[in-house]
Amino acid sequence: MVMQTIQIRLTEEQIDVLQSLVGSGIYPSKSEAVRDAVRKYIRAWELGMPPEQIQAAEKKVEQELIKVIEEEAKQYQKVKGTVDYYPEEKAAKEYILSKLRNTARNFNFKEIETPAFETLELLTAKSGEEIKTQIFTLEKKSTEQLGLRFDLTVPAARLYIEKQKELPKPVKWFYIDKMWRYEAPQKGRLREFYQFGVELFGSDKPEADAEVISLAIDSLKNLGLTSNDIVVKLNNKKLLEGLLLQSIPKEKLEDVIRIIDKSAKISEEDFENELKKLKLDENQISDVKKIISFKGKPSEIINKISAKTEDTKSALLEINKTAGLLSAYEDFIVLDLSVARGLAYYTGTVFEIFDKNGEFRAIAGGGRYDKLIELFNGESTPATGFGMGYATLSLLLESRGLIKKQDLSPDYYVAYFPDVKKEAFELVQKLRKNNVVETDLMERKFGKQMEYANSIKAKKLIVIGENEVKSKVIKVKDMNTGLEVIKKWDEVK
Repeated sequence: MVMQTIQIRLTEEQIDVLQSLVGSGIYPSKSEAVRDAVRKYIRAWELGMPPEQIQAAEKKVEQELIKVIEEEAKQYQKVKGTVDYYPEEKAAKEYILSKLRNTARNFNFKEIETPAFETLELLTAKSGEEIKTQIFTLEKKSTEQLGLRFDLTVPAARLYIEKQKELPKPVKWFYIDKMWRYEAPQKGRLREFYQFGVELFGSDKPEADAEVISLAIDSLKNLGLTSNDIVVKLNNKKLLEGLLLQSIPKEKLEDVIRIIDKSAKISEEDFENELKKLKLDENQISDVKKIISFKGKPSEIINKISAKTEDTKSALLEINKTAGLLSAYEDFIVLDLSVARGLAYYTGTVFEIFDKNGEFRAIAGGGRYDKLIELFNGESTPATGFGMGYATLSLLLESRGLIKKQDLSPDYYVAYFPDVKKEAFELVQKLRKNNVVETDLMERKFGKQMEYANSIKAKKLIVIGENEVKSKVIKVKDMNTGLEVIKKWDEVK
């Protein structure tokens, strides 16, 4: 028997109809809708076909329909590198971000907000080559090239310049917002992510660096983390550059720092090979490795460093002052000369915060950027700040059991019988002035209302019937203890 191939193609409108049949309850599932559609299609297609041919053709068409529906469903999955927050997850996130926000306010930092996109010219003006490849660029709608912000330091700098002359110094700003980077998604790294950060404009003193580092540490302490959980790795970019220039040529400095910045993520062999590609000799490679091997308590490491130039000596003095101002946090801080920071605009003190077990990527990082404002045609202004990613922070908090489950259950559930719906809704509206209140919106029978009240873990239950309306007296039941309290209608608040 020659089998005839049957193909069926559905338009988007036809697929919508098929899906709506399921959504409306006409069919219990997509597969049932597909089977019925296939049967009807086959019967209409050719009534005179032999039974076995109809059966085979029916199966073929069913497979085609299912394939189309599966492909359609794929289009509605979330984009790679993004996160959905269901209510419980959203509540936990907002709790964490509120703790960060309150800590910043305790340091007298004020919150700012900027557009999600900026001109590419602004975003790339002082960014490293790696960052430039990670910027999400927008499809051209005009001659202006735009991109999504990858952090908020550059937009904050633009914001500062617009009112630079009238703002009292130092200017202390913070933000909690979404950022975007086109990176390979992995644990703690997303393409769309929330970031908490601060920027301090107007002070070139170590006190300003100590201020933002203190804020970063206190933010984490207020979430329950201790010096047993996190370590702050402190460095000074001028110090690192000065020490490197004692051994390597200036034209190779930026590339060497770029390699140092990723040294913790690659093997020692790969690190050496990267340096060899820059045509560094064995002595130079040895010097680089020795420099970045300096790690430990600031007071101990500073005494071991040999600074041969005035700039290097000045940087060493600067980091020593900053570390001294952070004595209250000495259990958290180490001096680590391998901390380079990937962004090209850093000019002085830099730091990164990691979990002590090394399970996650950096929780936070930042430092001093004294030339950025001037680069954007503003008046020369010293500045410092940091950024802290929510994705990695939440993983760390979860691993330490520090994410508190937020109570989303309503304070009251008001159940009612159909003939007193009006009075029940009046009570609901009154209660909602001071409480979270739920009631029936689906014309459920009374028993189903009780089931729903239990399923959403309502704290208290009020039942409204004819007797309650006539007597103006109601019972308020505590759903945890079962205890009932009788109250007058007007007393319920």
